[in-house]
Amino acid sequence: DEQTFNDVFKDVPHYEVSKELLGQPAVDIFNQEGMQIFPSKSEMRKLVKGGGVSLNKEKLQAFDQIITAEDLIDGKYLLMQRGKKNYFLVIVK
Repeated sequence: DEQTFNDVFKDVPHYEVSKELLGQPAVDIFNQEGMQIFPSKSEMRKLVKGGGVSLNKEKLQAFDQIITAEDLIDGKYLLMQRGKKNYFLVIVK
């Protein structure tokens, strides 16, 4: 449930993005101003190519993969993982 999900990820960095961004490439959504998931778009591109980026515990296939409402957990969360230990929770409002 949502409470358990929030408890598990309470210590990871949280970011908020607008629901209007859905339908755009991952590289644009996860490199918004103020978001510190990736240092740059080119760094994200390299990490995705090397298999080092996961969305909701599944490897991101392409840095420009389109993120849709179907990718949301409980209709409002995206769980990004960079490398093995760096998790980020993105709340879509």
